[in-house]
Amino acid sequence: MAKSRRLDGKSRSITLTAQMDRDIRAFCRESKIESESEFIRQAIVECISNYYSDNTFKLLGLKEIKGRLSNLKDMLSILFSYCHQMHLSLLAYHAPLDDSVKDAALKSAQARLDKFFEAFQKRVMDDPPFFERLLHDFVSGSLDG
Repeated sequence: MAKSRRLDGKSRSITLTAQMDRDIRAFCRESKIESESEFIRQAIVECISNYYSDNTFKLLGLKEIKGRLSNLKDMLSILFSYCHQMHLSLLAYHAPLDDSVKDAALKSAQARLDKFFEAFQKRVMDDPPFFERLLHDFVSGSLDG
C-alpha cells in the first residue's frame, strides 16, 4: 500500500485507524472527491464554518460597533460639556448690551464669525490626512453605514 503524502512531501501528521482509512476512501468515492488532501480540506472548511456561524461574525461586528458608538458618545459628552462651560464663561464675563448698540454688535459678531469660519475651513482643507480618510471612506462606501 502506498504511503499517503502531503503536498509538500512530508508524511501525514495524523495516524488513522484502518477503519478510518476505509471510511475516508469510501466517502471520497461516493462524493467524487479525488484525493485525501481534498477530503481533509473540505472537512476543515466544514468544521470551521459550523463553528463560526454567521451569527458569531455578526456578534463580533456588533460588539465592535458598540465600542465605537460608546467612544463617540464619550466624545460628544466632552464636547457638550466644553461648549456648556464656554457659554457659561461668555455669559459671566460679558454684560448685556444697550439696545442702541445691539444691531452694530450683531453685525460685528457676524463678520467675526464669518472670518473665523473661513479660517477654520482653510485649516481643515490644509489637513491632507483628514481629506484622504474622508475620500477613502467615500470611495469604499463606509460612509453609507
